This record gives sequence, structure tokens and C-alpha cells, in this order.
Amino acid sequence: MQSPKIMVMGVGNILLSDEGLGVRFLDELAKKTLPDNVELLEGGTAGLELVHLIQDVDFLIIVDAFNANAEPGALFRFQPGDLQVIPEQYEVSFHQIGIVEVLTMANVLGHAPQTLIFGIQPKSLEWGLEISPEIEALFPRLTELVIKEINSIQHKGKFAT
Repeated sequence: MQSPKIMVMGVGNILLSDEGLGVRFLDELAKKTLPDNVELLEGGTAGLELVHLIQDVDFLIIVDAFNANAEPGALFRFQPGDLQVIPEQYEVSFHQIGIVEVLTMANVLGHAPQTLIFGIQPKSLEWGLEISPEIEALFPRLTELVIKEINSIQHKGKFAT
């Protein structure tokens, strides 16, 4: 049986400190030995051009800043369908790059991957290349969670429950 194609995408703007945490997290994850069928992609602030990059992916795990006015470093795990239930006062940075639109477009073109999003409450969105210590401290735990999802997909063909 062929292994499913799994992509871990970090999105965000690395010029705005914690807004770039998804991209910075990939550097951390890249230090781990991952299965051959796992690809890491810096989505950065790209928009619809991401569509062709996810077309042949079976499972997509997105890591991004998610401003829910919670404690810095608070971690949220959800799927795109859950976005309809998220109160509007939450600022979701992937709305800016249109991740929901990217997935919709991929679906229209024939295939959108099953998608899981890890959103992290940023501490600072000021200009700067540094990630807040509170956010960086979360990376080992986030790495464990992402690897758990990858293992679940490898063995059960679905996200962990």
C-alpha cells in the first residue's frame, strides 16, 4: 500500500515576530527524522499560488499564528470546517493569505487534502525577526503533536483523535 502524501505547512510573516511562528517552527521540525512521504513547506504569506502545491497531497497540517486573545502560547487544534464556529472577534492570520480559499480552490480543481490546523496564540506581532521566548518554548510540544499526527496518518490513515 502506498503511503499517503503528508505536508506540514508553516505560514505567516517572519517580519512580524510571532506572526512568523509557523515558518520558524518548520526549522525546528526539519531537525527531526521524518518519514519519506512527509514534505515541509514554507507557505509564508503566499496566497492562491499554494493551490498547485497542495493538489497531490493527501493530508495537510498547517501551523500558524491564531489570535484568539488568549494567553501567549495557547494552542488550538482544529479543522477548516470548525472555522465557521469560531467567533468573529478572533483574528486568524491564514484568512489574510486565504488558506480557506486555497483549500476551496483545490477542492474545485479536484482535490483538497484532509487538513488539520495548529494555531498558536502569538505574544507579539510587532516588526522584528525574533520569536517571543514563550512561543519558542512551545515548539518542542508542538513538534510532539505534529509527529503524533504524522504517525496516526501513517498507521490509521487519519488524524489522531
